[in-house]
Amino acid sequence: MMSLSIVAAKDIEQAIEILASRPRKAVKDHLAEEPEGVGNFLYDFRAAFTNYQCYHRFDPYGETCLEMDQVPAIRAFADSVFNWLSAHGAEETSVIQRYGVSFQKIRGFVAALIRVCNTAMEHGYGLVGIGD
Repeated sequence: MMSLSIVAAKDIEQAIEILASRPRKAVKDHLAEEPEGVGNFLYDFRAAFTNYQCYHRFDPYGETCLEMDQVPAIRAFADSVFNWLSAHGAEETSVIQRYGVSFQKIRGFVAALIRVCNTAMEHGYGLVGIGD
C-alpha cells in the first residue's frame, strides 16, 4: 500500500494519466511512490533533512502541486535523506522496529524521488503529489 505518489508532470491531469499508465515501468522516471511508514520516519527525523518543510507540503490524503521552481528544493531534500541513511546505518534496526520500514526501502523511494526530480527539471515540469 502506498500513501503518496509524487509525479513529474505539468499539472494534475497529466499526473493522473501517468498514474494510470501500464506498465508502471514505462513511467518510472516520472513516478515515485512513498511506501507506508516512510512518511512517519521522514517527519520524525525532519530536523536532519534539508528542505523538509518543502517536502512536507505534499498531502498524503489529497492533491498537491509544487511549481518547477520548487523541484530543486525537493531534490536537495532527497539527497539529504540519502546522505543521512548512509551515515546512520547503525540505526536501521531501531527504524525498522519503530516504523516497519528498512533503509533499503527508504533508499529505494529516495532514489525514485531523485529520478522524478531530474525528469521534472529536464522537462520544465513541477511535481504533483497525489495521496490515497
